[in-house]
Amino acid sequence: KNELGKVPFIGKAIKVGGNVMVDRASRKSQIQTLKAGMNWLKNGVNLCTFPEGTRSKTGRLMSFKRGAFTMAHKMGAPIVPLSIVGSAKVMPSHWLLPFRSSSKIAKVVVHKPIESVGKTEQELTEAVRKAIISGLPEEQRPLDGK
Repeated sequence: KNELGKVPFIGKAIKVGGNVMVDRASRKSQIQTLKAGMNWLKNGVNLCTFPEGTRSKTGRLMSFKRGAFTMAHKMGAPIVPLSIVGSAKVMPSHWLLPFRSSSKIAKVVVHKPIESVGKTEQELTEAVRKAIISGLPEEQRPLDGK
């Protein structure tokens, strides 16, 4: 997100690394970001996105934004779902940087890639969400189970 570009050191690293940042308040920026992301995918670059768009205040999985799924679907790119377990205990939503070591607290579960070819964007989103939920403990799963 565009706000991270203003953070000392982190913002500079994001810009120098060629990362794509989005101004969530600007539709034009959102479209430009989608196009830039699809161009990266076209050139064989793997993207890392966080489909919720922000960190959860409760630690539970929230609804997904469409951007990452739109890019993958349009470009025929697979998605490798990741379940991030315990991140809210290491870096709560109101903290800029981790406030404790993540060892023995947090872990990342890497799921099998999900192909986007042959699926609708909605089917792709649902398959990725199901995979991510399967790797989360009960206290991080959405209350509605979806």
